[in-house]
Amino acid sequence: MGESLLPLLTALTFVFLGALVGGRLASVCHIPRVTGYLLTGLLIGPSFAHLTHLPVLLPPEVLLELRPLSEMALALILMHIGGLFEISHLDRWRHRILLFSGSEILLTFTLVVGAVLAVNLMVLQKIVPGQSLWQTSLGFALFLGIIAVATAPAATLMVIREYEAEGPVTSLVLTLVGFNNLVSVLGFAVLSHIFISPGESFAVLVMRMGGPVLVGAALGFGMSAWAQRLELPSENKILMLGGIAANVAICRALQFDPLLASLILGMILANSCPRWPRLQSDIRQVDYLLYVAFFVLAGANLHIETLTHIGLLGVAYVVARTLGKWLGAAIGARLGAFGSNERAYVGLTLMAQAGVAIGLASQLAHHWPVGGKLLETIVLGSVVVFELVGPLAVRRGLVNSGEVPILALLQKRAPVGALEGLHNVVQHFRTSLGVPIGHRLEDPGDILVKHIMRQNVETVLHSTPYYALLKHIAHSRYDRFPVVDDSNHFIGVIDYTEIRNLLFEPALVPLVVAGDLTTAASYCLRPDQPLREALEVLQQHRNISYFPVVDPEDSQKLVGILNQNDVLAAFRRLGQEA
Repeated sequence: MGESLLPLLTALTFVFLGALVGGRLASVCHIPRVTGYLLTGLLIGPSFAHLTHLPVLLPPEVLLELRPLSEMALALILMHIGGLFEISHLDRWRHRILLFSGSEILLTFTLVVGAVLAVNLMVLQKIVPGQSLWQTSLGFALFLGIIAVATAPAATLMVIREYEAEGPVTSLVLTLVGFNNLVSVLGFAVLSHIFISPGESFAVLVMRMGGPVLVGAALGFGMSAWAQRLELPSENKILMLGGIAANVAICRALQFDPLLASLILGMILANSCPRWPRLQSDIRQVDYLLYVAFFVLAGANLHIETLTHIGLLGVAYVVARTLGKWLGAAIGARLGAFGSNERAYVGLTLMAQAGVAIGLASQLAHHWPVGGKLLETIVLGSVVVFELVGPLAVRRGLVNSGEVPILALLQKRAPVGALEGLHNVVQHFRTSLGVPIGHRLEDPGDILVKHIMRQNVETVLHSTPYYALLKHIAHSRYDRFPVVDDSNHFIGVIDYTEIRNLLFEPALVPLVVAGDLTTAASYCLRPDQPLREALEVLQQHRNISYFPVVDPEDSQKLVGILNQNDVLAAFRRLGQEA
């Protein structure tokens, strides 16, 4: 028994310790840790060992045994993405989010279909037995087009968490990822019914699409009811992990798609469970280990050799998908009347592609071997590109949009050196033995406000009607709301208490706009102020959580928002590292 467990335990050692090294090296190289985890898996996986004739550290049979870890992690991530489909959350965008998502999905699908169709008809002219050139080309194009819509939820979410991104672009990106995968999975089911199994009854298609919905919905309502009876955070974690495991197991037993079921599970929990925020907070304390294992195993399952096999069709797929995501997001943001940040940077954050696309390609190869095997090779080869480049694109988009605090980037660039780490270990051991030693703490108050603040600020136009203002603040993370005029000049803030008091004067409500409730902000900060000065301002206004940051040369120019919790967290982190 011990000998049979040895390969599995050895593999877990390489997975987690390798991830630790890979993540640290990625941080030193200023790239997302997700990329480091993927490269770690790639280096210890069978594909790299085969190319370099080195020993295989993670053999295929062990990867198969560890597959449940990957499925659990991906199901958790899709559940989290599904949780963003909260009705009150989507209501802030209404039809605008549908215009944005529809444009991005449609253009990606259209460009990939057109590129693949043209390449196969005019250049390659590959023909599947039993089909004409046109039928083969159309099948290739439609299947690759719908797979191209899928976006990797895992890579996107992990980069967001690593860099502590927060703001309208971040929230929009995660919602779009959910739409992408939902449309891709459902569209693939429809295409499979039409092209691969045209003889199947319509009821089979309904069951294939509706089965995961029913499983996810049933488990979601059951978990929502059960969560009301739980008290401890540990019980919440057990419920979430158990529910996800049950969801995957039931879907596998019934041959349903567990990814779609997980997305639906998250939707139902978000809209039916009063304790959903608490459940999310508790599961976040343990899910990171699963995510790390997922990315290392994903890297180990990448097939480098497929890069040489994707050929012209693969190149057309990669180029067309990249253009579709980028241009589609830019056009969708304009159609939906979103801001300049959304137009410029959301497309970058949708490039990553992995688990969902691989799963669909695998299904295609299984049910349509004569043509699906070629398409699976193309998808696997393109995933190597998108999965390695995607996290970098997500990072760039979020950083450029101003939703990543500069401190989150600076900390990644200042790891403790090996000698310094050894010195700290020795000093701590001496302290444990009771030997007195001196310790000098570097003052974190020297950090500037601009290193902590978030630059992408949600503002309120001074002419916003009262009820529109209420809808805005219902989805805002602020307790003070920056107000700008028609020229985007900062004119003051609205205190939530002013809005609340007006609720008792219903006769005045139709006459009131945001400007009527605005007061001058006497507690503004400057980006070049050190944190010690900012902390003094915070102590004078203990009841305020968010502070506007204005340009020192132009007090009407709002450059950021400073969260009191971010300041305190910076003092804690830097104090512990000093």
